[in-house]
Amino acid sequence: MRKLILILALLTSCNIEPKYVKPEADVPFKSLENPYKKKITQISWQEFFKSPDLQKIIQLALENNKDLKTAALNVEIAEGTHGVARSNLLPAISGTAYETRQGVPSAFSGFTPKKQFRANVGFTSYEVDFLGRLRSLKKSALEDFLASKEAQNIAKITVISQTANAYAQFLLDSQLLEIAAENVSTQNDRYQLTTIRYQQNIDSNTTLLAAENLLETAKINFETYKKLVAQDKSALMALVGAFDEKSIPQDKTIDDIKIAEDLLDFIPSENLLLRPDVKQAEHDLKSANANIGAARAAFFPYITLSGTYGYASRELNTLFNNNTWTFTPQINIPIFSGGRNVANLDVANARKNLKINQYEKVVQTAFREALDQLAEREETTNQLSSYEKILSARENSYKISEKKNQVGLLSKINILDAKISLLEARKNQLNAKKQSITNLIALYKIMGGGAEIE
Repeated sequence: MRKLILILALLTSCNIEPKYVKPEADVPFKSLENPYKKKITQISWQEFFKSPDLQKIIQLALENNKDLKTAALNVEIAEGTHGVARSNLLPAISGTAYETRQGVPSAFSGFTPKKQFRANVGFTSYEVDFLGRLRSLKKSALEDFLASKEAQNIAKITVISQTANAYAQFLLDSQLLEIAAENVSTQNDRYQLTTIRYQQNIDSNTTLLAAENLLETAKINFETYKKLVAQDKSALMALVGAFDEKSIPQDKTIDDIKIAEDLLDFIPSENLLLRPDVKQAEHDLKSANANIGAARAAFFPYITLSGTYGYASRELNTLFNNNTWTFTPQINIPIFSGGRNVANLDVANARKNLKINQYEKVVQTAFREALDQLAEREETTNQLSSYEKILSARENSYKISEKKNQVGLLSKINILDAKISLLEARKNQLNAKKQSITNLIALYKIMGGGAEIE
């Protein structure tokens, strides 16, 4: 018995699965110490998004979003599949107990019992993991499970970024709607004043038509933003999974969105390899590598064991006085499979090469996206600074115009023109602010924000 156990241990220690080698990332990674000693993948969304209202909305989305629930169910399926593959490494043991009664001719009654009782414990068709076929399948299932976990992370980070962007867009369009309403009022005052000036032969008919055109354009813009706000609200409620306007904070501005921008003071580095989509691609590659081991093992013989141990008796009260046992080892040798094993191995190798290519592409995409967003960050920061300076200058100009009008140095129509210019500057500054927020959200997502926490 000891010899048999030793032989089985030696057999199951073999494995012909190819050694996994991580592909080299063909991108110029650089390293830089983060001044906060914390990777972006370890920064939770609660740390990054400081606004309490935005945090509430993101939490609602994480609790109710259907895509996230789908990803969670996929994880459960992958976990169950891994459990099945793992259980194949152990024998399935079952117990049976039964009674047999039969009628026999009197000539056979001496050696054929009319009734019989049996109680057995046994296992059937337990495969000895010769050359690691079952272990390779278990490893493949494990990597599929881990890949599904990373897919869930991807879905979670995507929902967070989509919700933050949708909330920022809603606040932006709400403010632009207010500006549009104010612009309609101002353009209407200007049109009324121009009408009086036209009647007094101060302004020409062309000037009057231009004023009317600006008024109607302002009305069109107002209706456009009114529609956009309604659509933004619907999109946000769909993301949070609660079609109730009370779930969306009211009377807020885009300036109320506070983001810990200083946490993003880093440059692209090897930390990009911690992005969940990169880790998912690597798990897929490891799964394909393990499947090669299973495909190779199909070329070799494999051993299955069956056995029972139990008791049998003609009388129930003497059942446990007589024990019985059977042990049936069986070796299966592949002789001819019509090329199936060769084809399966070719497919397994091709899938591994495909996963290597996909992994390299994901890494390159991650690097390009990070560089693009960092370049855009510099642009949006500079643009926002310029638009804020323009807005400040327009505000000062408008205040000066009002003072001049009060002392009779400037006409009313010049005041209205200055206000229209001020409203346009506010609109541009808000759009630049939204673009800056969108860029920060994209950077958090692209660098895999919070991935290691999840």
